[in-house]
Amino acid sequence: MPRTGPPAYAWDWFARQRLLWREVRSRLAATADHAASVRYSAVETRTDVVPMLRADYPRDPHVRAVVDQVVAEFAFLGRTGGRFEDLGLRNAPRGLRWWWSALTGEEPEVQPAGAAASEPLQLDLDEILGGYGD
Repeated sequence: MPRTGPPAYAWDWFARQRLLWREVRSRLAATADHAASVRYSAVETRTDVVPMLRADYPRDPHVRAVVDQVVAEFAFLGRTGGRFEDLGLRNAPRGLRWWWSALTGEEPEVQPAGAAASEPLQLDLDEILGGYGD
């Protein structure tokens, strides 16, 4: 997958995750030996931070590394060594699936809309009256 940057829907998902963008901003602001440190120290709101990240991500390897590391740690709890399905995320947002693919190279299987994890069990009246499951 080319590293030109996440598509708009992946950034939209990221921008809704306050914990993620705030942690990225905090880590970038704390990196004293990086040029962007002063810029990220001066901003605190989503409307300021996310556009800066979107602009810096494709061209600054340090920003890209910090964003990727935070997404891997917080969104996937550091469990990027397995399969997406092993995370137990049903009907995960498209933006989250994009980040998984970008970090791991694996394309998660998309569950069709409205598909249930398993077929619901239809009980007979005799089973209900007999206390099925009690």
